[in-house]
Amino acid sequence: MKKIVVGGLLLIVVTALALLLGSALQVPLGGILFTGGVGVVLGIIKQGGPIARIFGFVIGFLLAWVAFGIQAALLPQTVGSQILASSVVLIIVTAIAALSRDKVPFWSLILGTATMVGAYMTDFENAPQNFLSESVNAAGGTLIGVAMGLVVAGFMNLLEAEVPDDKPAAPKASEKPANSNVLNV
Repeated sequence: MKKIVVGGLLLIVVTALALLLGSALQVPLGGILFTGGVGVVLGIIKQGGPIARIFGFVIGFLLAWVAFGIQAALLPQTVGSQILASSVVLIIVTAIAALSRDKVPFWSLILGTATMVGAYMTDFENAPQNFLSESVNAAGGTLIGVAMGLVVAGFMNLLEAEVPDDKPAAPKASEKPANSNVLNV
């Protein structure tokens, strides 16, 4: 419970600071709460090691970014090209997770892909010809938010390690009770 409250409060502070800093520096950090939240999720889900989770996220993110670039440069702006690009990205993401036997977690690959698409899709649809400038702004602001969320998750994980739960842990099935030598008659 304390971990959640501290994490939520830290995310509020980080979001507010990022919005103030982004406004002062004229950096597009309007989606900081979304991307900070993505970073927290990436940091607190325990499936896969931290390096594999971050690697998967970055790979998915970059694949989506490359797909936008290919669409902008080579494909007509149609639903068919969106279907083609998204299908190719999802095939690659699925193959990476499958070939690594989920050591690069499928969910982190999808999270990275979805984050880039969520951050840039509207701008892309409005002006695909501005890919080189607008995608860099969207990606940069997004990755700043994700990194800040990962920092918040790191503090949450530290707090979890330092503060014992309110409830005592149940003994594992393989552990015997302290008085296991006593026969119950």
